[in-house]
Amino acid sequence: MNNAPPETGLPEDAPLAAARRGAMVESVHRGRIVFCDPTGEVLEAIGDPDGYVYARSAAKPFQALPLVLSGAADAFGLTTEELAVACASHNGEEPHLAAVRSILEKVGLSEHDLQNGAHPPFYPPEAAKLARSGEEPLPIHGNCSGKHAGMLAVCVHEGYDTLTYREPGHPLQRRIVALLAEACGLEEDEVLISGDNCGVPTFAVPLRSLATGFARIATGERLRDETGQAALRIRDAMRGHPFMVGGANRLDTDLMGATNLVTKVGAEAALAVGSPEGWGMALKISDGADRALRPAAVAALDRRGVKALRDDEPNVYPTHGLHGEVVGEIAPLL
Repeated sequence: MNNAPPETGLPEDAPLAAARRGAMVESVHRGRIVFCDPTGEVLEAIGDPDGYVYARSAAKPFQALPLVLSGAADAFGLTTEELAVACASHNGEEPHLAAVRSILEKVGLSEHDLQNGAHPPFYPPEAAKLARSGEEPLPIHGNCSGKHAGMLAVCVHEGYDTLTYREPGHPLQRRIVALLAEACGLEEDEVLISGDNCGVPTFAVPLRSLATGFARIATGERLRDETGQAALRIRDAMRGHPFMVGGANRLDTDLMGATNLVTKVGAEAALAVGSPEGWGMALKISDGADRALRPAAVAALDRRGVKALRDDEPNVYPTHGLHGEVVGEIAPLL
């Protein structure tokens, strides 16, 4: 959509997770992991930390910063649950839909103003319920509807055009790029921009920059005072309401429920994590396989002394055949 990547080769990666069936490893998922502090110093890396990665939905906490910094969140009286859903890739469960509708009502808009596109709810029971009703999925069911509602709130508050808010040249989108660059320790022209599935710009940054950004989101460090305070407010909303960020059986919700971390998954098996203890982690599964993300993430966090599972809960995930029997497992290789 704009500038080309500085490197066209594939970043060096390493085996992170494997699918086993019987006595054999059937498939291997490779990827990259990096831990950074708020200064951008690499604390540990597996694979190339400097290769670019599309953050996809892992960028949502950065995309929500204008909602706080503009004063829109306070002007419209948004709750912490509503701030959390503005950072969400939600399941489309009823609390998510209610929060999105509440944001739109508070800013004087409706579901018809959402431009994130429609897909069935991520949560299978909700998708089945919608199908049984004979209704077609609407944009509000889309996992990005909270983000788009938050963007519309900023537009209404600032007097920006609400019909073109998705366009890269829109003042809101330009503002988001500047804030993301600040958080990740980059110049704006170092952020690569393309189109996300929901229609707004998506951003590629070096993996270490994404980890640095989440270290700063989690601590407020190395940011301008007002940006740091906004980051901590976003962090606290996500941490306080992990269900609103994902929902039932979602990695973000489970990780934030079990730890003191702030986390955000992105499409194509990306994950960013921030710790209030002063570090961030970014992880990318090279082939985009979501099934490898949870075991790799849990194992990586264990390397930093963060226990995301109970001591009696193995970091191994069964795979099932069509008759319901266990036929294999996904396990980390870290």
